Amino acid sequence: MRCGTSLEVPAGMRAAALGLAVGLPGEGPLPVSVSCELDKHDQGEHAARLRELFDGAVWVMWEGDEIKVQPIAYCESFRSSHVGISMSSALCWLPDAHLGGHTWERCA
Repeated sequence: MRCGTSLEVPAGMRAAALGLAVGLPGEGPLPVSVSCELDKHDQGEHAARLRELFDGAVWVMWEGDEIKVQPIAYCESFRSSHVGISMSSALCWLPDAHLGGHTWERCA
């Protein structure tokens, strides 16, 4: 089960996220509000993807009042038994070194 804790992303953080790296072609505006994409948790940082990059994503990470944005590669976990499953469902779409389970486990 996903955490789902939400955050209104401050305009300064959205601007910082745009300045960190070049996004994908056709990139739309960044979200004003995000929800934590990690498994449900009571402690530690929350994480939500702000924008896609060629080699990962720019994530907003927050815990309490502390908010930061940073580019992080995607988790390297891969579902070993992926016969009949799309490649996107066999990969983990969370930041590298994330807490909790992998996104492909949610699809199992």
